[in-house]
Amino acid sequence: MMPPLQARALFISYDGLLDPLGGSQILPYIRGIAPACRYYHVLSFEKPARFHANGRAMQAELVHEGIGWTPLTFTSRWGKAGKLWDLLRMHWAARRIQHKHGISLVHCRSYQAMQTGLMLSRRRGTKTIFDMRGLWVDERLDGGIWKSRSRLDRALYRRCKAIERRLLQGADHIVSLTHRVIPELRGIAPDARAPVSVIPCCADFEHFVPPSPEARAKVRDSLGIAPEATVACYLGSLGTWYLFDDMLDWFRRLAERDASARLLLITGDWSDAREQRLRDLGLAGLRGRIVVRSATRTEVPELLGAADVMLSFIKPAYSKLASSPTKLAEAYAIGLPSISNTGVGDVAEQTRRLDAGAVIDLDDDEAVEASVRGIDAIIAKGGPALRARARAELDLPVAIARYRHIYTALDKEAAP
Repeated sequence: MMPPLQARALFISYDGLLDPLGGSQILPYIRGIAPACRYYHVLSFEKPARFHANGRAMQAELVHEGIGWTPLTFTSRWGKAGKLWDLLRMHWAARRIQHKHGISLVHCRSYQAMQTGLMLSRRRGTKTIFDMRGLWVDERLDGGIWKSRSRLDRALYRRCKAIERRLLQGADHIVSLTHRVIPELRGIAPDARAPVSVIPCCADFEHFVPPSPEARAKVRDSLGIAPEATVACYLGSLGTWYLFDDMLDWFRRLAERDASARLLLITGDWSDAREQRLRDLGLAGLRGRIVVRSATRTEVPELLGAADVMLSFIKPAYSKLASSPTKLAEAYAIGLPSISNTGVGDVAEQTRRLDAGAVIDLDDDEAVEASVRGIDAIIAKGGPALRARARAELDLPVAIARYRHIYTALDKEAAP
């Protein structure tokens, strides 16, 4: 066990602890890291409705665990001006927290937080961890949030790329989700001297537990899926980055070969527009073989356990070099193999290393067909052995240990 740290740490996130992402990808890490520190405080931005419903209970939990929390209200109005207002409030709140608690280390989750961390570093000499989470600036462009034809958006892109370079140069340690993006970071900021650690998105293997055969059969029955059916599943939202049409095309091919095949969509993102898209693609006949279920975090493991293979088709844009799909870690924890597409982070190498399924080029018709023909062999890669292989590198305690090593290194640097 590592000795306790002298660090008084501040964790800054523009995402909320009460967001779904907060429950799966922020809180577990905070709770794993905080006990090692002399003092730990969290600054986050919370959606008003979620805070009204659960903020008091969350505050009580964190107080009980000895973790300080400053929740600010997320501004959903005023467009870019609202984001600037939130950034200013983040700066002011962080300065107050640093002054009150003598913060010596700031863990910055993504770009907005790192701008505040850099401000504290320059004013107060705090050590900073730039936990990137992705190429945020290029994601705005690749995802169509900023328009390449807009003169204003192009100017904003150039300005933010310059800020990105300063953030990389000013960090004391950089955390990336993938190995594949590291050469790009060196190209963006050649003068950056901070070490880079790769910590992919992990899953809580104590939460994502494979169901028993009896529980699996019960869930399938509740979904109207036969015990012998071949079930492909998808988990998460269906917008922006996710290749819905390609997923439907893959399933069409499977359904033509296997009369039992079903597609299980675990999402709260189904809509009339999705129904219309099925019709536009001439796939309305598949609707009876597609099962859609929204689910709480508690319900997700049993639903994943009812499937045979996970589909993860993501737009292979430049910014996706830095992407690490959480859904894959969660699938592997269940023992569920995957079929993914090329061009996304370290997915191809990870899939090969863990023998976790298949990675295909969606533009290669023969490769897509081969994955359908070979579905039984892909499914056979799943089970307890896959879970065991994945656990060694994608379980939550593995990631927490890596973060603690980073904190320890910076704590030693900060020591007089």
